[in-house]
Amino acid sequence: MKNRLIALTAVLLALLSLGSASTVYAEAPYRAYVYNEWDQSKAAPNSYLPDKVYTGIDMGAGQLVEPQDLFVTSGNQIYLADTGNNRIIVLDEKLKLLRVIDKLKLNGQETALNQPTGLYVDASGVLYVADKGNGRVLRIQGDYTVDLVIKELDHPLIPDSFVFKPVKVAADSAGRIYVLSEGQYYGLMQFDMNGGFTSYYGSNKVEVTPAVVLEAFWKSILSKEQRESMVKLLPIEYSNLDIGTNDFVYTSTIVSKNSAEQIKKLNPLGNNVLKGQKGAVRFGDREYTMKQNVKVDTSFVDVAIDGDGFIAALDRTRGHVFEYDQEGNQTAVFGALGNQAGTFLQPAAVAYQNGDILVLDTGKKNVTRFTLSEYGQLVREATVLYSQGLYEEAAGLWEQVSKSNRNSNVAHVGIAKALEKEEQYGSAMKRYMLGAEHAGYSDAFAQVRIQTVREYLPVLMTVLALLAVIYYALKWARIRTAKKRKGARG
Repeated sequence: MKNRLIALTAVLLALLSLGSASTVYAEAPYRAYVYNEWDQSKAAPNSYLPDKVYTGIDMGAGQLVEPQDLFVTSGNQIYLADTGNNRIIVLDEKLKLLRVIDKLKLNGQETALNQPTGLYVDASGVLYVADKGNGRVLRIQGDYTVDLVIKELDHPLIPDSFVFKPVKVAADSAGRIYVLSEGQYYGLMQFDMNGGFTSYYGSNKVEVTPAVVLEAFWKSILSKEQRESMVKLLPIEYSNLDIGTNDFVYTSTIVSKNSAEQIKKLNPLGNNVLKGQKGAVRFGDREYTMKQNVKVDTSFVDVAIDGDGFIAALDRTRGHVFEYDQEGNQTAVFGALGNQAGTFLQPAAVAYQNGDILVLDTGKKNVTRFTLSEYGQLVREATVLYSQGLYEEAAGLWEQVSKSNRNSNVAHVGIAKALEKEEQYGSAMKRYMLGAEHAGYSDAFAQVRIQTVREYLPVLMTVLALLAVIYYALKWARIRTAKKRKGARG
């Protein structure tokens, strides 16, 4: 009997351990959430789940050292900046080593990389590298020949004291090169296809904070000498960039005082066109904590764009990856700081690959692949249809999303758009209210008012006309009666 009890207990413990392991995997080692209109986080299903973790050994490239950047080409090859090893490794779509780039040909001579921190590959396979240790940007052809070096900068707009330390680089379809240089506060540096500096691009503005207002006040009353001695308030520095469709440049900002415009979509004029219906979009976490009397807030270190227009932004503060649509609506959040699979120590770069998301972790020296859950796939499909204006086609998917996540504002708004198209404005108003979309609610209410007027105006006008007829008939009858009485008396 005792042996049977021991055996039964062992079986039960084994079943419980299996059940708990599967639950942990299904839920992931992080919490997904969305925000309501009061900026309070509400639980949501996970859109992305950790699939596999790849170390340098797994890749066949040896141990990585201080890796800093990651890029996925249109052919799904993966370029990884192994900064501490002074090399770039190229991987296939399954993250297996294809080749190592550490020696290049420049003017017939061999040249080596020195702390490459940023890389970009254009549609034709041309590689651009921010070779920080050498203070240069390289354009590299397929045979590892360098055909362009940007290093010695001579331009009236560039101060003589400026030290060129490129950390990130990208290029558009016209060959224009965008460089993020360490300590550069005037925006991205833009170069033509021949490496000539043309302008600063998309500069951040100094945020309007109490310190800025106070400085403006003092400058208005101080002398010139006193003004020049004041500490200058500089614009916020960019942290990374990526090129999307139609050559729009997407940027991330390392820190922001008000969470607005931390992610930008810059048009050819350098203006941010990533705006929501309410104006400037807020990104990252809206709830924050205090640590040693310092606000712990979102700090984006990288941004990536996929072919469907989804934007992934990587936060180093809490290890979160935020995903947004082209209107700045949050479609997913996942990841955390920690030691489990799916968490990070020092997240550095993010990239899309065939609907999956890859995250490079400098601290763990690895890459984690995240895949869409069933819920995440529904959100993605519905968002794509919605962005194409196919509201009715997306409505069924949004309904499924809403059933899984009652807190999803984008699902409620998506359903409301479809109801509006079907002229069911009353029902659309209810959905807009659930989605906290005030502008849509106002538009739907205006349509309800118009429908009400159209429906009841003929009846109202008929009643008014009958009342007018009755009124004048009675008035005429009273007048006639009065005349008859007057005639009878006379």
